[in-house]
Amino acid sequence: MKRREFITLVGGAAATWPLAARAQQAPKRMLRVGALIGFAEHDPATQRRVAAFLKRLADLGWTLNRNVAIDFRYGAGDADKNRAFAKELVSLNPDVIFVNSTSATAAVQRETTIIPVVFATVSDPVGSGFVASLARPGGNMTGFVNVEASIAGKWLGLLKELAPGIKRAGLMYNPTTATYFEYYLKPFEAAAEAAGVKSISLRVGDSAEIEQAFATRERDDGMVLMSDPFLTVNSAFANEKALQFRIPVVSGISQSGSLISYAPDTDDLFRRSAAYVDRILRGASPADLPVQLPTKFELIINLKTAKALGLTVSQTLLAEADEVIE
Repeated sequence: MKRREFITLVGGAAATWPLAARAQQAPKRMLRVGALIGFAEHDPATQRRVAAFLKRLADLGWTLNRNVAIDFRYGAGDADKNRAFAKELVSLNPDVIFVNSTSATAAVQRETTIIPVVFATVSDPVGSGFVASLARPGGNMTGFVNVEASIAGKWLGLLKELAPGIKRAGLMYNPTTATYFEYYLKPFEAAAEAAGVKSISLRVGDSAEIEQAFATRERDDGMVLMSDPFLTVNSAFANEKALQFRIPVVSGISQSGSLISYAPDTDDLFRRSAAYVDRILRGASPADLPVQLPTKFELIINLKTAKALGLTVSQTLLAEADEVIE
């Protein structure tokens, strides 16, 4: 998928049309979708998720260059890129914008309160100001939540189960892309206190700070990677440093490189988002489409990493895993 894939649109929709007027328009022309993907374009996981989104649209009757045009931009976990691409996509006057990640959604919100928006993998959409409530979004945005705040306790519990000797647990995130960090930090701190573990807030903004965060940990420390587009893009580097400094890591990003990851099935959220894009293209208003929670989660355990760290994974936990890397 080329970063600036562009398919010519005949008769673009005006970005300033009221939502009600848009809902009355019958799709007699080729419609346009803007897509701001918060992940890196050439990441195989990103390509798989975009393919799932496009396939679902095709299944619902939307064919590229025949009745729909889609303009893709990829923010790659960079807040500045998200802002620039959001402005660019809004200027193209799409009929609907699909966006994933909280920071990318915030960038789109700054550019338009008129164009309908479907978001995916967003944390705390109410607290972030995207919607009035999950049941009744009330504005031009709706979509699919990444995970609820309580999952932070699950991450800490998995870390403690895999590495029972840890005395400190760090929660890593980039506050620029994970503007919602307190949504997870508070329940993480509460879970750590209940488990008798000292919690540490680890803010990072680039690869050097990721490395420093690992290098300054002690032997009885563990770490959790918050669900964060910046860490998604830099997950391979973080996993490399975790092995180098022998730190057990639980990832809130669905991936096979960490010791263990527990996260929603992002491919499924992209597919479900396509169904909302379809409904809006056919005249539905985002204000009337409730924000939905993930229904599928993935537990992935990497036994190679466990062996390298000298950790034993219980048969009970292995039986619960959706995927085991051996």
